[in-house]
Amino acid sequence: MRSTKTVVLASASLAAAQFTPTLSNPELANFSVIANDFSAIIGQTPSIELIQNVTEPLFHEAGVFLNGTLYVSSNRIKVASDPATADQTILLHAVTNVMSGDLASIALNPISTAQVVLPNGATQYGASGLIFTSQGSKTASGGVFVIPDPVGNPNVSVPLVTDFHGKPFNSLNDVAVNAKDGNSVWFTDPDYGHAQGVRDAPQLPNQVYRFDPATNATRAVADGFAKPNGLAFDAEFRTLYVTDTGATEAPDGAGPATIYAFDVVAEDGPFLANRRVFAYAPKGVPDGIRVDNQGNVWSGIGSGLAVWNRAGTLLGQVMIEGGAANFGFAPNGTVFVLNETKLWRVRLSGPAVLF
Repeated sequence: MRSTKTVVLASASLAAAQFTPTLSNPELANFSVIANDFSAIIGQTPSIELIQNVTEPLFHEAGVFLNGTLYVSSNRIKVASDPATADQTILLHAVTNVMSGDLASIALNPISTAQVVLPNGATQYGASGLIFTSQGSKTASGGVFVIPDPVGNPNVSVPLVTDFHGKPFNSLNDVAVNAKDGNSVWFTDPDYGHAQGVRDAPQLPNQVYRFDPATNATRAVADGFAKPNGLAFDAEFRTLYVTDTGATEAPDGAGPATIYAFDVVAEDGPFLANRRVFAYAPKGVPDGIRVDNQGNVWSGIGSGLAVWNRAGTLLGQVMIEGGAANFGFAPNGTVFVLNETKLWRVRLSGPAVLF
């Protein structure tokens, strides 16, 4: 059912804010306004629409919108005996017509994972390419792979980096590109793969890396994480945000569920400096992360999407039952939320944010 209702926010510290969202499934998805700045982001007539509902968890990571298509990777799916991956697979899909008002026209088109083994996070690379991280398996190297032509030839990929000074990576998770310093590729490498039975014991710490395509060199740029996960630059490439999802494996759940911010220092570098806690997730852990053109930081968490301003103040949430590991920005204030078996399309009507 589709619901349209007026929501009024009032508190001792905030002026009343009013908006009328359109919700296709109000029992599963809604908006939560915490600060008035969030009202400026979502506008007076935002909407949340369920556009895909499938039986397998196909909507888990990546969430890259490129040339009208949304590229997504699945969660782990059980398969017939495959010792190299502990009887698990991860699927890639190109979801077409996601901006269409005709939901019946939206289609899921599979992409081969023969080269990108157990794919995870992704980002745009150049004008029309895609980068995917590959976790690898017990028999295949993980690494960073480019799909140069995801529209015309989506099943062909090129490896950028598959080891660090001869040592295999743990299980790469997410990736971001710094367009300010020659399209360098930055990625996280937690050891989830070993815990999930798809990789051998780690030979490297849980770190963040930078790959320089001009010199073909990779270097570690940050450590000290329990489980480094999502990462994103601000629009000026002056700040890098990295999420730590260590609480997922803490026995009491009290581990990191934290977003850290770093200054990107170009002199004699680049280096990451001035590490500080930016925010702690209000529920679950912060997984995928992106920064809009106003400097607001968005992250998928246990209750959906949380949005902080550049000072780390929580502004509001897009509440999604079951949470969100990742999401994708699209033009004109459209956000696609990956909710495992469900794909949601959020349309913002506020003038403050364009992606």
